[in-house]
Amino acid sequence: MANKRSKEEETNTKNKKSVKKKKSAMREALKFVAGTSACVGAGALLGAAHYFYMFSMKPVRHDKSRDKDPSERPYVRGRRWMNEHPEREDWYAMTEDGLHIHANFIPSPAPEGEHRYAICVHGYSDTSESVGQYAQHYRDHYGMHVLLPDLRGHGKSEGTYVGYGYHDRLDIILWIDKILERDPEAAIILHGISMGAATVMMTTGEKLPSNVKACVEDAGYDTAIGEFIEVYNNLEQKPPVPAEVIMPLLRAVSLVEAGYDLKKAAPIEAVQRSVTPTLFIHGEADSFIPCRMMKNLFEAASCQKMSMLMPGAEHVMSVCVDPERYWAKVDTFLGTVAPALTVCKD
Repeated sequence: MANKRSKEEETNTKNKKSVKKKKSAMREALKFVAGTSACVGAGALLGAAHYFYMFSMKPVRHDKSRDKDPSERPYVRGRRWMNEHPEREDWYAMTEDGLHIHANFIPSPAPEGEHRYAICVHGYSDTSESVGQYAQHYRDHYGMHVLLPDLRGHGKSEGTYVGYGYHDRLDIILWIDKILERDPEAAIILHGISMGAATVMMTTGEKLPSNVKACVEDAGYDTAIGEFIEVYNNLEQKPPVPAEVIMPLLRAVSLVEAGYDLKKAAPIEAVQRSVTPTLFIHGEADSFIPCRMMKNLFEAASCQKMSMLMPGAEHVMSVCVDPERYWAKVDTFLGTVAPALTVCKD
């Protein structure tokens, strides 16, 4: 009976904390709404904000029809490489807020004693398989172990919303810790594309173990809000409500629905705190996340840094447009900031 009461008390305490947290989120949401509802009907505005929330923050599956595009062939080969690799392992972890998250691990082809790891992080509306080509390079060229996480709400990871790097940064730290449990001598590089790039940048803004040696961000945004405004203003149908009105309301909806303020998903603030050497890569023809955001990030970064703009490359296509130049820049970067990572297998 005592054990039963103890469990009931624990459950009640958790429920009270959950209700308190939700009420706090509601209060913050109302503050945001108050600033805009005086001018336009609050109900209509909230409806528009909720629609945009569903459009931009609910996880969606990878559109396989894109794989038929010839420009996507390197990505398709990478997906196949990860999914069909005979040594692929499923790793799982539990987040602080109770989600089961998943990653794919493929060990190094090198003999026992290899201590180099690459964590490759995918972007929005995709899964870990989309960074297969990056992981394949780190494994086959450098002989590294590779870990490919599914961000929360994507792939085999639980979650009902897109984190845009905010909660995901803590999940990447979980994976770093899991690697260090396996191998305390691990030397780790983080490599992310698009939202994954934002995630690894935000990860470097946290206090990380010295085992994390370098970071490569490819086509990341400087702030989630800034990227939302970019997408919102470029919707096919011109929105009836200006971005400066809808964004505070979207923040309000995300506070209630996802439990976090989108304004905090700000890689530009993280790189100002970061001490992790970082390579910034962006396609000059990127029409989704404009390359000016990379320039903003590079200028703000306080860490050791390098950058590369890829001529003619659309969003996350730099590695496809000129893979030799892409990986040569990565080689140069790693050779400068962490030479021990650049020992090549081939």
